[in-house]
Amino acid sequence: MSIIEPSYSLSNLISTTNTIVKRFTKEYLFDKFEITNKNLSMNDILTGWLTKIISQIRHLPSETIIKVGMAMNGRTLLPYINENYFGNCSFYVCLSFLMFNLTNLTVNELAQWINIEKQKFMTYEYIQSALSFINKHHQSSIIHLGWKPSGGIDLSFTNWSKFPLYKCDFGQGQAKAFRIPLIISDGLIFILPTSNNDEIELHITLKSQHAQLLLNELS
Repeated sequence: MSIIEPSYSLSNLISTTNTIVKRFTKEYLFDKFEITNKNLSMNDILTGWLTKIISQIRHLPSETIIKVGMAMNGRTLLPYINENYFGNCSFYVCLSFLMFNLTNLTVNELAQWINIEKQKFMTYEYIQSALSFINKHHQSSIIHLGWKPSGGIDLSFTNWSKFPLYKCDFGQGQAKAFRIPLIISDGLIFILPTSNNDEIELHITLKSQHAQLLLNELS
């Protein structure tokens, strides 16, 4: 978080972005990248993999720092939240990657590093300090994200894969399909559930030329 206003604009992204959709299973990803550490999550693997290949597609210099906002569930770390509370309780951790490391480390190594780093943020003490920061500054200053969510070289990951979307009854039975609306962005990744409990669906929005190159990589 920061009280310094970021410098980015969405105006140059209008009509120049595209969203690609791909589905993967956890088993496929673990096999593809030869993951043996069962403590790694699909979130860890996807964040490492996509940050690596998207940054390579963007042809970033080796000394570049790429920041990644990664959504984490903070429900268990906040007191007084009833287990039946139906609402968001998400925190974003901000991870910094050196392009040199993204190029030279394997997805397995990146996922291991992400798993360790995110746990440093997701502690009761750290979250309480973040809430204290918000409480101190929210009335006097606008609080901004610690990375550029769009229009730069950073990436944002948000994960809804645990949300029981396909088990919800919206009045006419359970959902059969789900799509997010058109979003103008560059570097936004949604990890969504599917009707198959073992599978997730990625919605990745990038500049059109980068989206096409990524689609070729994922095909």
